[in-house]
Amino acid sequence: MLPKKGPDMIDYAEKTVLVTGGASGIGLALGKAFRARGARVILADINAALVVEAADQIGARSITCDLGSPDGASGLVDAAVALDGRLDFIASNAGSSYRKRLLKADLNDPALQRLFEINLFAAIRLAQAYLAVLDARGQSGGMLITGSENSLSVPSAVKGFGLGLYAITKHGVLVAAEWLREELAATGKALSLHVLLPGGVYTPMISGNLSPDPADWPEAMAIIPPDRCAEIALAGIDAELFYIPTHKHLADDMLSRSTGVATAIKLLGLG
Repeated sequence: MLPKKGPDMIDYAEKTVLVTGGASGIGLALGKAFRARGARVILADINAALVVEAADQIGARSITCDLGSPDGASGLVDAAVALDGRLDFIASNAGSSYRKRLLKADLNDPALQRLFEINLFAAIRLAQAYLAVLDARGQSGGMLITGSENSLSVPSAVKGFGLGLYAITKHGVLVAAEWLREELAATGKALSLHVLLPGGVYTPMISGNLSPDPADWPEAMAIIPPDRCAEIALAGIDAELFYIPTHKHLADDMLSRSTGVATAIKLLGLG
């Protein structure tokens, strides 16, 4: 039974939502949250068996796709529209991890190309393909892009983890979203845009290094479960927010950058 909807909550009944990276973690939690609002959900993931299982679990449908391929995003949008005849919202959530220190990383590593394709370029490609569909049909839509606390700063809780290259992609996707927002406003395109900025979320990407018991999770990381992340994400969409952080410490972690620039301005006599 679906939960009752509050007066300020968007009703997704009769609307179709596509969620990438939907087989587990934040993606699956987003799929569940949209289903609870009445949406017809399509989960997309590279893991064929897992995404079918996840879709069955929440009463959704599934598409297997590889967003590490340059034509994966456009093919996915076409497949989603063909499956349901419409597409009202996309949660661009698929992501890949990469832990190698910048000073020792092989920048010719083929895995890096996939990292950038999945974490950064896929969101842009999805936006391009989705806008083409919306323009052709004269419709409006919405899109949520999953960034990271690493989009904003070097979070104190993960210093020393060797996440530099991963963080570059996540910072890039934030900048891309900001420029997409500017271009959408300038051209009057009917696509509402939101950026989810999760702090620590207990997902398969990090669970291998953490205990299954929440009581054992590092206090500094302030880990939350995926369902809580999805709850915050939909609340942010309801409130028409562009930036949707999941943790208070994201603002605190940004202070060193803003303070550093302000100090430099003062010392250089620029203001």
